[in-house]
Amino acid sequence: MTDPVIRPSNGVLLIALQSAEGVPAAPSAATDAIPFEVDSPDYNSPYKTEDSNEVTGSFDAGAPLVVGQPATIAFRSRLKGAGAGVTYTSLVKPPLHAALSICGWLGQFTAGVSAAALTAGTASSGTLGTGFAATAQAYRGMPLILTGAPAAGRLPLVSDYSAAKLAKLTDLYGSALSASNTAELPANWTYAPTSPRDSSERASMHPCATVWLYEDGVLHQWIDCRGMVDLDGNSARPGYGAFSLTGIYVGKSDAAVPSNPVFARQSAPLLLQGGGAAPAIQIAGKPLPISKWSLKSNVTIESPDDPNTQQGFAGAQLADRSLMLEIDPLSTLVATRNVLADIAAFTQYAGGLMMPAPAGNRVSIALPLLQPVQATPAMRGKLRSETQLYRALNPGRDAAGRDGPAVLCFS
Repeated sequence: MTDPVIRPSNGVLLIALQSAEGVPAAPSAATDAIPFEVDSPDYNSPYKTEDSNEVTGSFDAGAPLVVGQPATIAFRSRLKGAGAGVTYTSLVKPPLHAALSICGWLGQFTAGVSAAALTAGTASSGTLGTGFAATAQAYRGMPLILTGAPAAGRLPLVSDYSAAKLAKLTDLYGSALSASNTAELPANWTYAPTSPRDSSERASMHPCATVWLYEDGVLHQWIDCRGMVDLDGNSARPGYGAFSLTGIYVGKSDAAVPSNPVFARQSAPLLLQGGGAAPAIQIAGKPLPISKWSLKSNVTIESPDDPNTQQGFAGAQLADRSLMLEIDPLSTLVATRNVLADIAAFTQYAGGLMMPAPAGNRVSIALPLLQPVQATPAMRGKLRSETQLYRALNPGRDAAGRDGPAVLCFS
């Protein structure tokens, strides 16, 4: 009989959060399936070899030493919601909930707030009305659905929120908002990076997970996995999360691919203004004509030496991060946009990306505090462009105890 070949496109990826390190979870295809790009899964061998330096009585090398090494798993997923028309609840979560959680992006559910008139406003802010909480940073990174001129049809992201209900917005309007405008908050899940202050917070903010990858009749298993995620995309295309995980390899076995795994099967939303009024990407309240974008986490992942494990390494730990946004807008007149002057002046401002779609499949990324650090001349076809780099800074903890260099929202 010919040996069966492995066809990776016939695969399922499951990620289940663990209750603690060293305590494997039991992922289920009904609840823990992760949609991923078919050509993206990549993993290493749990072993490596070191050549012997012993004399053997000849020029031939002695028996090599086989040692363990940290196990790595990588995959790429489209950013999409639970499904068009789906209403988020504390139990109805986005498809990438577990994957984002083990990268230190803590998820927080926020119930919707019905439309209510603003009590005051400016061209870039509004004081929210009845039903909204008087809790600082309760809504940071979330979209508001506005009605009335000059904001009708816009979905600005909240870049800052005070206990006085003042919401600073990523949008900049031609005139001030007022009591004639209403604001509504859709039910949503937000994810933001975290910095645990003690062991208790580490358990909730930096959980680890069990990962199972089925490939055409073979099951690979890892435990105590943590990692990092880089976000990227192109104009008029979906956003992606590129996940790089590190953990402890458990082993592989022959196992049938699960039947009927449950995961979001709808198309992902696009970075595209389309027929709406809200710009797809803007920084400092100005829309930018880009062709691509990326938000890199630059996380350091450490796998401590530990002889009390199968390969000699303990579960992965997140050590630090440095979020950087890179975009490539077309160049324009100085009077329109002057990033070089902003760099020289150490200017800081908010930004955001919106991938509009029906409720339940909408995705946005708020960047509450950006500082430009580089603008390099480039070309896009026959047109002059700039490769711009921005450091995403932490404006302080939000109401859920998370940092705020970036907030990924599914609404």
